Amino acid sequence: MSDTNSSVTSNALIETFTPDIHARVRASAGRADRLQAFLQGHLPAGVEVKVVLTPAVQTAAVLPADVDALVSSDATDLERRQAAQLLDGIDEAFLVLVTTAPAPLERVPLNDQLTADHAHQFGLAFHELLHILKTAIAPIAALLDAEVDPKYHQHVHELINIVEDGAIEHEAIHGANFSETAEIRLELTRRIHSQTPDDLGDGQQARLSFWDAVTTALYDAAVYPTGTTEVLLDGDDDRVGFVSEADEIAFRSVQDELTQLAADALAIRGVDLDDATHRHDKTASVERARRVIDTWTSTLQPVVASAVEPTGESQSHGGADSGTDGHDHSPQEDGPTSTPEATGVSVDREATADPYQDVFDHPAMTPDPAREDTDGTVSSPEPDTEDVTGDTASTPVDQKGDEQKRDQEPSIADGDSASRADSSIEPDEEPAEHTSRSHALAAAVERARENRDDSGDRTDPSSPSATISERVTPDDQSVQTPLDAFDVGATATESAETNNLSGPSNDPIPSGEDEQIEHRDGDVETAATNEPEPGPAHERVERAAPSPTEYGQALEHDREVAKQEAAREEVNREAVERELRDLGDVFDRRHQGDENHREDGTETGAGGNGAGPERLDDVVFVPVTDDLVPPGQWSGVEDGAARVAQVLEKELALERQRGTRSGLTAGRYDTRAGHRLAIGDPRVCETPTPGREKRYALVLVLDRSESMRNGSPPKIEVATQAVARLAVAAEELGIRVAIIDFIDGQARLVKPFAVESRHVQTTLLDTDCGGGTPLAEAIGLARTVVETQRDEPLIITVTDDRPSDIEAVTRELQASYAPVCSLTIATDCDHGTLAPDASALAPYYERQAAVYDVDAIDDRLDQFASLLTGL
Repeated sequence: MSDTNSSVTSNALIETFTPDIHARVRASAGRADRLQAFLQGHLPAGVEVKVVLTPAVQTAAVLPADVDALVSSDATDLERRQAAQLLDGIDEAFLVLVTTAPAPLERVPLNDQLTADHAHQFGLAFHELLHILKTAIAPIAALLDAEVDPKYHQHVHELINIVEDGAIEHEAIHGANFSETAEIRLELTRRIHSQTPDDLGDGQQARLSFWDAVTTALYDAAVYPTGTTEVLLDGDDDRVGFVSEADEIAFRSVQDELTQLAADALAIRGVDLDDATHRHDKTASVERARRVIDTWTSTLQPVVASAVEPTGESQSHGGADSGTDGHDHSPQEDGPTSTPEATGVSVDREATADPYQDVFDHPAMTPDPAREDTDGTVSSPEPDTEDVTGDTASTPVDQKGDEQKRDQEPSIADGDSASRADSSIEPDEEPAEHTSRSHALAAAVERARENRDDSGDRTDPSSPSATISERVTPDDQSVQTPLDAFDVGATATESAETNNLSGPSNDPIPSGEDEQIEHRDGDVETAATNEPEPGPAHERVERAAPSPTEYGQALEHDREVAKQEAAREEVNREAVERELRDLGDVFDRRHQGDENHREDGTETGAGGNGAGPERLDDVVFVPVTDDLVPPGQWSGVEDGAARVAQVLEKELALERQRGTRSGLTAGRYDTRAGHRLAIGDPRVCETPTPGREKRYALVLVLDRSESMRNGSPPKIEVATQAVARLAVAAEELGIRVAIIDFIDGQARLVKPFAVESRHVQTTLLDTDCGGGTPLAEAIGLARTVVETQRDEPLIITVTDDRPSDIEAVTRELQASYAPVCSLTIATDCDHGTLAPDASALAPYYERQAAVYDVDAIDDRLDQFASLLTGL
């Protein structure tokens, strides 16, 4: 083996066509489909979502499938064009966006990236699912408007967000019907996204404002015990401290109230098993928000007001010292801020951050706790307060002033409450047509609902088909049948036995991700009487952190599924290595032949015109990127490819029945190839194919020269779609495909035969172009590549046929033993009229088909089929 050939098999070259498997699995269609089935199987009938895996979110987000909503949300990092691309081909009304960022192994006791990524993404999706089902977004927003001064909305908003995160996860983790997988996934996601003192580097210190300390303490008590509060109050540990003495004094004065708020909030639960609409969960959600507002009004607002209004002058909207509800929001005489030391505390939140999506960014997808008309619109002006505070259940909520609050309950009419203003949004961040981000989101929700209603009839979420199956245990506790995880490939019987939470009882959940959403009898309840008194989150389950072994055991299902997904996404390294070695051999043989010809004093001619690379080291390889195109774009390619494949399959069936190989210089004369004689081509014979079966090796050549920008639509857009659809269609039929392109004067190997088209989807659909048209060099490389295959060869160029050197292209076409066809993109030409160079090349191509408009890509499938058959 030559030195060149041995270098071919170097790991670096093989890695060119081997993507980061972890990154690909995190963004794969298979992962998205599993998440989709997991979420959809738990949602009420009539609520449809689309899962999109994207780097545009840091964690996860639920948003309407609307450009304005995607762009305006703080949860996403998308420009309008990117948002439109992401929505391309998506018909569902709502999106669940899940990050494709890797799970940081340094934060969890795991050394398996695939397992950590799987558990992380499903944990994030589970968290968002719980919010969809259990959080009453619109009523809470209305309650906030009614009872809190707008200038303090952001503060209360943050407290409610933390409490809701903690409550829904606490109920999920401690619910009797959830598997350990659900608990460990949520625990893993909390670890990853919770800030701890250990995150500080050597010598680093964090200084928290009063408000940083408040949100940190509430997070520690309600969501996850990071240990930050303990360090903050530990005089011997200077890693975390206060910005000022005033901040410390103020925080210590409210700390006990924060702890009690967390305990009370976690004890409020939604408990009606028969309610598939989760209205009782949402009633509990509203009650938790009321509990937060109580603490805010009595304890926190006076401190914040002393910082915001040190002169005592009111800056409130709608009157001095009053909020929009007319309540007195001035500092309480007996409050903790009556002392001078509390004045001047800092209420900025800069040292800490909310790790999850803001619940106020969620659209209200499931019914809120209000009456519904027959058309599904919410019309009741206020929630049923007896459901919340009546004699049938009790809560730890302070009842002081409760009747006054109920009398002034906000109006929740026609779904309008979701559009209440969020005063924390800066004006320059808002869409011009809306007064706030909340209004923009509400408008997007309405558009999504209208689109969903227009798309056809949907099942009423409150219909009998949406009820939840249950079984009664001996102690008369209603418990859902556990959904045991099952591996891919489980039998239909096993799937049918799996209990579907919200769909028809006889329909299995189409997923292996099977944790349940917990409900209990009743309405809203405090902690069960046989449980310990409520306390801060995790207080009742204090235990040592799981070891790597325990984590591995708990996430065994994640590990197995992730391994299966990785196997589907992996590129066959051995096949790539073998193909590159064969390609090096072809170059070596050609080079040796050229030397022999020179010694004989004859012309070389072995390489035709000599166009294209002469050695493997000269070949430009396009690395396989880890990025994937938006799901709608690739699904559009697959749909178009399926239509092409239908026509092509019929043509290939007839072709294979003929069982002949044409384009030869010996054998039986082929009447269809007589035109070759006119250009001096002797390949006018055919011979029977052994076994009467043909196998094909196809090389596609894509033109990315500057002239491909022209046309309407631009020729490059038509060409990339044509190449992608041809490649996928051919692969579906068992045809091996390689792809070559040229840009900026360079021919490049984009995809070897051993790599599937879906692995290079980003490169294929990239519409960048520029430079000249080295078509001869690209055909020369294609001729070399196809020589590595023993199957029936075929080269198809997808170009506007305006080469830099038409004579060089002609020589390459004449020298090629493999038939070369052209799909000529002519969207800048009149129908039936090709550019002069394209017309001049027509006699030298085996076949030439022209596309004058983009519709031909879908409608004239015979053009594709004709290029692949009858040769």
